[in-house]
Amino acid sequence: MSAHSTLIGGSSAERLLNCHGSYQLIQRLPVQEESSSEFALYGTAMHAVMDRLLEFYSDGLPADHEPMMDTAFELLGEVFCDRELTEQHLDESIYPAIDALYAIMNEYGGGFRSVGTELRVRFPNVPGAFGTTDLLLASASHVLLIDYKFGAGVPVAATYTMSDGEIVNAQLLYYLTAAMHTFPQWFKKKRKLAVAVIQPRVDVKFSHTEVHPDEIKHFAQDVEAAVEKAIGRDPQLNRGSWCRWCSAKPACPKWVGPIKELAVFAHVRDVPGEVTTPDEFGDFLSAALTLADMVKDYIKTLEDSAHRWVESGNNVPGWRLEPKKKLRKWIDDENQVARELDALGFREDDIWQHKLQTFGVTDKAAKRLGVKIPDHLRYLPESTETQLARDSGNHTKIDRLTALAMLEASVAQLNSRKG
Repeated sequence: MSAHSTLIGGSSAERLLNCHGSYQLIQRLPVQEESSSEFALYGTAMHAVMDRLLEFYSDGLPADHEPMMDTAFELLGEVFCDRELTEQHLDESIYPAIDALYAIMNEYGGGFRSVGTELRVRFPNVPGAFGTTDLLLASASHVLLIDYKFGAGVPVAATYTMSDGEIVNAQLLYYLTAAMHTFPQWFKKKRKLAVAVIQPRVDVKFSHTEVHPDEIKHFAQDVEAAVEKAIGRDPQLNRGSWCRWCSAKPACPKWVGPIKELAVFAHVRDVPGEVTTPDEFGDFLSAALTLADMVKDYIKTLEDSAHRWVESGNNVPGWRLEPKKKLRKWIDDENQVARELDALGFREDDIWQHKLQTFGVTDKAAKRLGVKIPDHLRYLPESTETQLARDSGNHTKIDRLTALAMLEASVAQLNSRKG
Protein backbone atom coordinates (compact mmCIF):
# COMPACT_ATOMS: atom_id res chain seq x y z
CA MET A 1 0.00 0.00 0.00
CA SER A 2 2.97 2.30 -0.47
CA ALA A 3 3.48 5.01 -3.08
CA HIS A 4 3.79 4.02 -6.72
CA SER A 5 6.57 4.93 -9.12
CA THR A 6 5.92 7.99 -11.26
CA LEU A 7 6.47 6.43 -14.68
CA ILE A 8 4.99 2.98 -14.28
CA GLY A 9 3.82 0.75 -11.43
CA GLY A 10 1.54 -2.19 -10.91
CA SER A 11 -1.66 -0.15 -10.99
CA SER A 12 -0.59 1.86 -14.05
CA ALA A 13 1.03 -0.91 -16.12
CA GLU A 14 -2.09 -1.73 -18.13
CA ARG A 15 -2.69 1.95 -18.89
CA LEU A 16 0.87 2.65 -20.08
CA LEU A 17 0.96 -0.50 -22.18
CA ASN A 18 -2.22 0.56 -23.98
CA CYS A 19 -1.92 4.36 -23.89
CA HIS A 20 1.68 5.53 -24.29
CA GLY A 21 0.66 9.19 -24.29
CA SER A 22 -0.94 9.11 -20.84
CA TYR A 23 2.36 9.59 -18.99
CA GLN A 24 3.29 12.90 -20.64
CA LEU A 25 -0.29 14.14 -20.41
CA ILE A 26 -0.29 13.49 -16.66
CA GLN A 27 3.04 15.31 -16.31
CA ARG A 28 1.64 18.41 -18.00
CA LEU A 29 -1.23 18.78 -15.56
CA PRO A 30 -0.96 20.41 -12.11
CA VAL A 31 -0.16 17.99 -9.32
CA GLN A 32 -3.40 16.77 -7.77
CA GLU A 33 -3.39 15.64 -4.17
CA GLU A 34 -4.68 12.12 -3.77
CA SER A 35 -7.50 12.12 -1.24
CA SER A 36 -7.88 8.98 0.82
CA SER A 37 -11.43 7.80 0.30
CA GLU A 38 -13.27 5.66 2.80
CA PHE A 39 -12.85 2.71 0.43
CA ALA A 40 -9.07 3.19 0.28
CA LEU A 41 -8.79 3.54 4.06
CA TYR A 42 -10.87 0.40 4.55
CA GLY A 43 -8.64 -1.52 2.15
CA THR A 44 -5.48 -0.31 3.89
CA ALA A 45 -6.80 -1.49 7.24
CA MET A 46 -7.79 -4.93 5.93
CA HIS A 47 -4.38 -5.34 4.25
CA ALA A 48 -2.79 -4.60 7.63
CA VAL A 49 -4.93 -7.29 9.30
CA MET A 50 -3.88 -9.91 6.75
CA ASP A 51 -0.23 -8.89 7.13
CA ARG A 52 -0.48 -9.31 10.91
CA LEU A 53 -1.99 -12.76 10.51
CA LEU A 54 0.84 -13.90 8.28
CA GLU A 55 3.37 -12.71 10.90
CA PHE A 56 2.05 -15.37 13.29
CA TYR A 57 2.91 -18.09 10.77
CA SER A 58 6.29 -16.99 9.44
CA ASP A 59 7.67 -20.53 9.91
CA GLY A 60 4.91 -22.11 7.85
CA LEU A 61 1.19 -21.86 7.27
CA PRO A 62 -1.22 -24.23 9.05
CA ALA A 63 -2.48 -27.19 7.03
CA ASP A 64 -6.05 -25.83 7.13
CA HIS A 65 -7.69 -22.44 7.66
CA GLU A 66 -9.13 -22.97 11.17
CA PRO A 67 -6.04 -21.84 13.18
CA MET A 68 -5.77 -18.65 11.13
CA MET A 69 -9.50 -18.01 11.60
CA ASP A 70 -9.04 -18.36 15.37
CA THR A 71 -6.05 -16.01 15.32
CA ALA A 72 -8.09 -13.44 13.40
CA PHE A 73 -10.83 -13.62 16.03
CA GLU A 74 -8.24 -12.94 18.75
CA LEU A 75 -7.38 -9.66 16.98
CA LEU A 76 -10.89 -8.27 17.59
CA GLY A 77 -10.73 -4.79 19.09
CA GLU A 78 -7.19 -4.04 17.91
CA VAL A 79 -6.73 -0.91 15.83
CA PHE A 80 -5.37 -1.31 12.30
CA CYS A 81 -4.46 1.95 10.59
CA ASP A 82 -7.47 4.12 11.36
CA ARG A 83 -10.07 1.66 12.69
CA GLU A 84 -10.84 -0.94 15.28
CA LEU A 85 -11.27 -4.47 13.96
CA THR A 86 -14.90 -5.59 14.36
CA GLU A 87 -16.83 -8.80 13.78
CA GLN A 88 -18.30 -7.21 10.66
CA HIS A 89 -14.79 -6.73 9.27
CA LEU A 90 -14.05 -10.39 9.97
CA ASP A 91 -17.28 -11.64 8.39
CA GLU A 92 -17.15 -9.43 5.31
CA SER A 93 -13.44 -9.38 4.54
CA ILE A 94 -11.01 -11.35 6.68
CA TYR A 95 -12.72 -14.74 7.00
CA PRO A 96 -13.58 -14.88 3.26
CA ALA A 97 -10.02 -13.80 2.41
CA ILE A 98 -8.60 -16.63 4.55
CA ASP A 99 -10.99 -19.12 2.91
CA ALA A 100 -9.91 -17.90 -0.52
CA LEU A 101 -6.23 -18.07 0.40
CA TYR A 102 -6.49 -21.72 1.41
CA ALA A 103 -8.61 -22.61 -1.61
CA ILE A 104 -5.94 -21.16 -3.90
CA MET A 105 -3.05 -22.85 -2.07
CA ASN A 106 -4.86 -26.19 -2.27
CA GLU A 107 -5.26 -25.70 -6.05
CA TYR A 108 -1.47 -25.74 -6.29
CA GLY A 109 -0.78 -28.64 -3.95
CA GLY A 110 -0.54 -26.90 -0.56
CA GLY A 111 2.55 -26.88 1.62
CA PHE A 112 3.15 -23.15 1.20
CA ARG A 113 5.09 -20.82 3.46
CA SER A 114 5.06 -17.04 3.45
CA VAL A 115 8.11 -15.60 1.72
CA GLY A 116 7.15 -12.04 2.49
CA THR A 117 4.39 -9.45 2.78
CA GLU A 118 4.47 -5.85 1.52
CA LEU A 119 7.71 -6.46 -0.38
CA ARG A 120 9.15 -3.54 -2.33
CA VAL A 121 10.19 -4.87 -5.73
CA ARG A 122 12.01 -3.29 -8.70
CA PHE A 123 11.07 -3.83 -12.32
CA PRO A 124 14.03 -4.80 -14.55
CA ASN A 125 15.59 -2.40 -17.09
CA VAL A 126 13.24 0.50 -16.29
CA PRO A 127 14.90 3.04 -13.95
CA GLY A 128 12.62 4.16 -11.15
CA ALA A 129 10.02 1.45 -11.78
CA PHE A 130 9.05 -0.30 -8.57
CA GLY A 131 6.02 -1.62 -6.72
CA THR A 132 4.86 -3.39 -3.58
CA THR A 133 3.59 -6.97 -3.53
CA ASP A 134 0.87 -7.93 -1.05
CA LEU A 135 1.90 -11.54 -0.41
CA LEU A 136 4.43 -13.95 -1.88
CA LEU A 137 4.19 -17.66 -1.04
CA ALA A 138 6.47 -20.55 -1.93
CA SER A 139 6.12 -24.33 -1.84
CA ALA A 140 8.21 -27.18 -3.18
CA SER A 141 6.49 -26.87 -6.57
CA HIS A 142 5.22 -23.28 -6.91
CA VAL A 143 5.81 -19.62 -6.20
CA LEU A 144 2.45 -17.92 -5.74
CA LEU A 145 1.86 -14.16 -5.81
CA ILE A 146 -1.33 -12.96 -4.09
CA ASP A 147 -2.91 -9.53 -4.54
CA TYR A 148 -5.71 -8.44 -2.17
CA LYS A 149 -8.58 -6.27 -3.36
CA PHE A 150 -10.91 -5.29 -0.52
CA GLY A 151 -13.17 -3.04 -2.59
CA ALA A 152 -16.83 -3.94 -3.07
CA GLY A 153 -17.23 -2.17 -6.40
CA VAL A 154 -15.32 -3.17 -9.53
CA PRO A 155 -14.46 -6.90 -9.69
CA VAL A 156 -10.85 -7.69 -10.57
CA ALA A 157 -9.76 -10.96 -12.17
CA ALA A 158 -6.43 -12.73 -12.56
CA THR A 159 -7.15 -13.20 -16.28
CA TYR A 160 -9.32 -11.48 -18.87
CA THR A 161 -10.75 -12.87 -22.09
CA MET A 162 -9.92 -10.70 -25.09
CA SER A 163 -10.69 -11.04 -28.78
CA ASP A 164 -7.31 -12.68 -29.38
CA GLY A 165 -7.42 -14.98 -26.34
CA GLU A 166 -6.98 -14.92 -22.58
CA ILE A 167 -4.47 -12.53 -21.03
CA VAL A 168 -3.10 -12.28 -17.49
CA ASN A 169 -3.86 -9.20 -15.40
CA ALA A 170 -1.06 -6.69 -16.15
CA GLN A 171 -0.77 -5.61 -12.52
CA LEU A 172 -0.09 -9.19 -11.41
CA LEU A 173 2.43 -9.70 -14.21
CA TYR A 174 4.18 -6.47 -13.24
CA TYR A 175 4.53 -7.53 -9.58
CA LEU A 176 5.61 -11.07 -10.47
CA THR A 177 8.21 -9.86 -12.99
CA ALA A 178 9.56 -7.35 -10.47
CA ALA A 179 9.65 -9.94 -7.67
CA MET A 180 11.60 -12.37 -9.87
CA HIS A 181 14.10 -9.62 -10.65
CA THR A 182 14.43 -8.44 -7.02
CA PHE A 183 14.47 -11.82 -5.25
CA PRO A 184 15.77 -14.37 -7.79
CA GLN A 185 16.71 -16.81 -5.03
CA TRP A 186 13.02 -17.60 -4.43
CA PHE A 187 12.41 -18.59 -8.03
CA LYS A 188 14.97 -21.34 -8.37
CA LYS A 189 14.49 -25.13 -8.37
CA LYS A 190 12.23 -24.88 -11.43
CA ARG A 191 9.23 -23.87 -9.35
CA LYS A 192 6.15 -23.09 -11.40
CA LEU A 193 4.68 -19.58 -11.26
CA ALA A 194 1.14 -18.61 -10.31
CA VAL A 195 -0.71 -15.39 -9.54
CA ALA A 196 -4.04 -14.78 -7.82
CA VAL A 197 -6.47 -12.05 -6.83
CA ILE A 198 -8.46 -12.29 -3.58
CA GLN A 199 -11.46 -9.97 -3.49
CA PRO A 200 -13.75 -11.09 -0.64
CA ARG A 201 -16.44 -8.41 -0.97
CA VAL A 202 -17.60 -9.30 -4.49
CA ASP A 203 -19.44 -12.37 -5.79
CA VAL A 204 -16.35 -14.13 -7.16
CA LYS A 205 -14.03 -14.16 -4.14
CA PHE A 206 -10.84 -15.17 -5.92
CA SER A 207 -9.30 -16.06 -9.26
CA HIS A 208 -5.89 -17.45 -10.19
CA THR A 209 -3.77 -18.74 -13.04
CA GLU A 210 -0.40 -20.26 -13.73
CA VAL A 211 2.07 -18.08 -15.61
CA HIS A 212 4.59 -19.47 -18.10
CA PRO A 213 8.11 -18.01 -17.90
CA ASP A 214 7.79 -16.92 -21.54
CA GLU A 215 4.88 -14.66 -20.53
CA ILE A 216 7.16 -12.93 -18.02
CA LYS A 217 9.87 -12.45 -20.66
CA HIS A 218 7.43 -11.03 -23.23
CA PHE A 219 5.73 -8.81 -20.65
CA ALA A 220 9.07 -7.31 -19.60
CA GLN A 221 9.86 -6.59 -23.24
CA ASP A 222 6.44 -5.02 -23.80
CA VAL A 223 6.88 -2.77 -20.75
CA GLU A 224 10.34 -1.64 -21.91
CA ALA A 225 8.94 -0.80 -25.35
CA ALA A 226 5.93 1.03 -23.87
CA VAL A 227 8.16 3.10 -21.58
CA GLU A 228 10.41 4.04 -24.50
CA LYS A 229 7.39 5.26 -26.46
CA ALA A 230 5.90 7.00 -23.41
CA ILE A 231 8.98 9.19 -22.91
CA GLY A 232 9.53 9.68 -26.63
CA ARG A 233 8.13 12.27 -29.02
CA ASP A 234 4.36 12.54 -29.63
CA PRO A 235 3.31 9.30 -27.90
CA GLN A 236 -0.13 8.09 -28.91
CA LEU A 237 -3.20 8.46 -26.71
CA ASN A 238 -5.66 5.59 -26.71
CA ARG A 239 -8.98 5.42 -24.92
CA GLY A 240 -10.20 2.24 -23.19
CA SER A 241 -10.98 0.50 -19.92
CA TRP A 242 -7.46 1.31 -18.69
CA CYS A 243 -8.50 4.98 -18.41
CA ARG A 244 -10.61 4.34 -15.31
CA TRP A 245 -8.12 5.67 -12.73
CA CYS A 246 -6.04 7.94 -14.98
CA SER A 247 -5.64 11.37 -13.38
CA ALA A 248 -5.33 12.99 -16.84
CA LYS A 249 -8.67 11.64 -18.01
CA PRO A 250 -10.58 14.94 -17.42
CA ALA A 251 -8.30 16.76 -19.90
CA CYS A 252 -7.62 13.91 -22.32
CA PRO A 253 -8.61 14.70 -25.94
CA LYS A 254 -9.91 11.16 -26.34
CA TRP A 255 -12.47 11.87 -23.59
CA VAL A 256 -13.14 15.57 -24.16
CA GLY A 257 -13.98 14.94 -27.82
CA PRO A 258 -17.33 13.15 -27.39
CA ILE A 259 -18.79 15.77 -25.06
CA LYS A 260 -17.92 18.56 -27.53
CA GLU A 261 -19.32 16.59 -30.44
CA LEU A 262 -22.50 15.75 -28.58
CA ALA A 263 -23.01 19.43 -27.80
CA VAL A 264 -22.85 20.25 -31.52
CA PHE A 265 -25.87 18.07 -32.19
CA ALA A 266 -27.78 18.83 -28.98
CA HIS A 267 -29.96 21.33 -30.87
CA VAL A 268 -31.41 18.69 -33.20
CA ARG A 269 -35.15 18.57 -32.57
CA ASP A 270 -37.36 15.53 -32.31
CA VAL A 271 -38.51 15.39 -35.93
CA PRO A 272 -42.24 14.52 -36.36
CA GLY A 273 -42.98 11.08 -37.77
CA GLU A 274 -44.42 12.36 -41.03
CA VAL A 275 -41.24 14.33 -41.82
CA THR A 276 -38.87 11.38 -41.86
CA THR A 277 -39.09 7.62 -42.07
CA PRO A 278 -39.08 5.51 -38.88
CA ASP A 279 -35.85 3.81 -39.94
CA GLU A 280 -34.06 7.12 -40.44
CA PHE A 281 -35.08 8.45 -37.06
CA GLY A 282 -34.18 5.12 -35.41
CA ASP A 283 -30.70 5.31 -36.92
CA PHE A 284 -30.32 8.84 -35.59
CA LEU A 285 -31.37 7.81 -32.05
CA SER A 286 -29.00 4.84 -32.13
CA ALA A 287 -26.01 6.98 -33.13
CA ALA A 288 -26.87 9.73 -30.65
CA LEU A 289 -27.32 7.21 -27.80
CA THR A 290 -23.97 5.62 -28.56
CA LEU A 291 -22.20 8.98 -28.35
CA ALA A 292 -24.12 9.97 -25.22
CA ASP A 293 -23.17 6.67 -23.58
CA MET A 294 -19.51 7.53 -24.12
CA VAL A 295 -20.02 10.80 -22.24
CA LYS A 296 -21.59 9.32 -19.08
CA ASP A 297 -18.38 8.03 -17.53
CA TYR A 298 -16.53 11.22 -18.49
CA ILE A 299 -19.07 13.38 -16.63
CA LYS A 300 -18.53 11.35 -13.44
CA THR A 301 -14.75 11.71 -13.90
CA LEU A 302 -15.08 15.50 -14.23
CA GLU A 303 -17.19 15.74 -11.07
CA ASP A 304 -14.77 13.64 -9.02
CA SER A 305 -11.72 15.53 -10.30
CA ALA A 306 -13.29 18.95 -9.66
CA HIS A 307 -14.35 17.90 -6.16
CA ARG A 308 -10.80 16.83 -5.26
CA TRP A 309 -9.36 19.98 -6.84
CA VAL A 310 -11.58 22.39 -4.87
CA GLU A 311 -11.22 20.29 -1.71
CA SER A 312 -7.43 20.77 -2.01
CA GLY A 313 -7.91 24.56 -1.85
CA ASN A 314 -7.92 25.30 -5.57
CA ASN A 315 -10.48 27.25 -7.59
CA VAL A 316 -12.97 26.02 -10.18
CA PRO A 317 -14.85 29.16 -11.35
CA GLY A 318 -18.59 28.82 -10.97
CA TRP A 319 -18.37 25.88 -8.56
CA ARG A 320 -17.96 25.53 -4.81
CA LEU A 321 -18.19 22.91 -2.09
CA GLU A 322 -21.22 22.72 0.14
CA PRO A 323 -22.26 20.30 2.89
CA LYS A 324 -23.64 17.09 1.45
CA LYS A 325 -27.34 16.74 2.18
CA LYS A 326 -28.14 13.77 4.37
CA LEU A 327 -31.37 12.25 5.63
CA ARG A 328 -32.37 12.76 9.23
CA LYS A 329 -31.85 9.83 11.60
CA TRP A 330 -33.24 8.80 14.95
CA ILE A 331 -30.89 9.25 17.92
CA ASP A 332 -28.94 6.14 18.91
CA ASP A 333 -31.05 5.49 22.02
CA GLU A 334 -34.03 3.70 20.46
CA ASN A 335 -35.65 3.11 23.84
CA GLN A 336 -35.72 6.84 24.56
CA VAL A 337 -37.32 7.48 21.18
CA ALA A 338 -39.95 4.80 21.84
CA ARG A 339 -40.72 6.09 25.36
CA GLU A 340 -41.18 9.67 24.25
CA LEU A 341 -43.28 8.74 21.21
CA ASP A 342 -45.40 6.46 23.40
CA ALA A 343 -45.94 9.35 25.83
CA LEU A 344 -47.20 11.41 22.89
CA GLY A 345 -49.89 8.80 22.16
CA PHE A 346 -48.22 6.82 19.37
CA ARG A 347 -49.41 3.22 18.92
CA GLU A 348 -46.91 0.34 19.03
CA ASP A 349 -47.03 -0.18 15.25
CA ASP A 350 -46.52 3.57 14.76
CA ILE A 351 -43.17 3.27 16.54
CA TRP A 352 -41.72 -0.11 15.60
CA GLN A 353 -41.50 -2.13 12.42
CA HIS A 354 -40.59 -5.77 12.00
CA LYS A 355 -39.49 -6.99 8.56
CA LEU A 356 -37.43 -9.70 6.93
CA GLN A 357 -33.75 -9.14 6.31
CA THR A 358 -32.43 -8.37 2.81
CA PHE A 359 -31.40 -11.16 0.45
CA GLY A 360 -27.76 -10.17 0.87
CA VAL A 361 -27.84 -10.74 4.64
CA THR A 362 -29.77 -14.03 4.43
CA ASP A 363 -27.56 -15.37 1.61
CA LYS A 364 -24.45 -14.77 3.76
CA ALA A 365 -26.10 -16.52 6.70
CA ALA A 366 -27.06 -19.47 4.50
CA LYS A 367 -23.50 -19.81 3.28
CA ARG A 368 -22.17 -19.65 6.84
CA LEU A 369 -24.66 -22.36 7.94
CA GLY A 370 -24.05 -24.50 4.87
CA VAL A 371 -27.72 -24.56 3.90
CA LYS A 372 -29.76 -23.51 0.85
CA ILE A 373 -32.71 -21.13 1.06
CA PRO A 374 -35.73 -22.93 -0.51
CA ASP A 375 -36.65 -21.51 -3.91
CA HIS A 376 -40.34 -21.27 -3.00
CA LEU A 377 -39.59 -18.63 -0.38
CA ARG A 378 -38.44 -16.13 -3.01
CA TYR A 379 -39.85 -15.14 -6.37
CA LEU A 380 -39.19 -12.68 -9.16
CA PRO A 381 -42.14 -10.28 -9.55
CA GLU A 382 -43.50 -9.72 -13.05
CA SER A 383 -42.93 -6.26 -14.42
CA THR A 384 -45.25 -4.25 -16.62
CA GLU A 385 -42.67 -1.47 -16.95
CA THR A 386 -39.91 -1.23 -19.54
CA GLN A 387 -36.47 0.32 -19.69
CA LEU A 388 -33.99 0.92 -22.48
CA ALA A 389 -31.08 -1.53 -22.68
CA ARG A 390 -28.47 -2.46 -25.23
CA ASP A 391 -29.42 -5.26 -27.60
CA SER A 392 -26.39 -7.50 -27.19
CA GLY A 393 -27.49 -9.66 -30.13
CA ASN A 394 -27.86 -6.68 -32.44
CA HIS A 395 -25.23 -4.25 -31.23
CA THR A 396 -21.77 -3.87 -32.69
CA LYS A 397 -19.22 -2.10 -30.52
CA ILE A 398 -18.01 0.99 -32.36
CA ASP A 399 -15.48 3.67 -31.59
CA ARG A 400 -16.11 7.38 -31.12
CA LEU A 401 -15.26 8.44 -34.67
CA THR A 402 -17.56 5.83 -36.17
CA ALA A 403 -20.34 6.88 -33.81
CA LEU A 404 -19.79 10.52 -34.78
CA ALA A 405 -19.86 9.68 -38.50
CA MET A 406 -23.12 7.76 -38.01
CA LEU A 407 -24.60 10.68 -36.10
CA GLU A 408 -23.54 13.20 -38.75
CA ALA A 409 -25.08 11.05 -41.48
CA SER A 410 -28.30 10.66 -39.52
CA VAL A 411 -28.55 14.39 -38.77
CA ALA A 412 -27.89 15.22 -42.43
CA GLN A 413 -30.60 12.79 -43.47
CA LEU A 414 -33.09 14.26 -41.01
CA ASN A 415 -32.34 17.84 -41.97
CA SER A 416 -32.71 17.07 -45.67
CA ARG A 417 -36.36 16.17 -45.22
CA LYS A 418 -38.99 18.75 -45.99
CA GLY A 419 -41.65 19.53 -43.36
